[in-house]
Amino acid sequence: MSSSTKDDAPRPPSKTVEPTKVDTAPQQASTSPGDGAHIPADQIRNPSEVDYNDPNINVVEVPAEKKRSPTFKEQVFGYAKVIRGKAFGKSDVKEHGEQVLRGEETIPVKRHRGSTSD
Repeated sequence: MSSSTKDDAPRPPSKTVEPTKVDTAPQQASTSPGDGAHIPADQIRNPSEVDYNDPNINVVEVPAEKKRSPTFKEQVFGYAKVIRGKAFGKSDVKEHGEQVLRGEETIPVKRHRGSTSD
């Protein structure tokens, strides 16, 4: 039995293979001046002013700003308002909940009694 446990033991690393050498630096954030990370304000153009066929121009289109999605707490509040509005037949409560779920409204901040901010 002792011979089988010796065969299952992990073997030491090879001594004949050289360690891996890396000749290039890892990619990092830009740290040197003139590396192209900063774009001077006079080089920023509106899309209507750009010739898209010019090979010397790099065009970067920034997507439109996304609507803020509601947080988990806001989603819970919104669904509760929708359900409460449907259950009690109050369309204004239901609509407020739907607005919170769409990210158009925020939930009211509840103040605690005795807080120093009063």
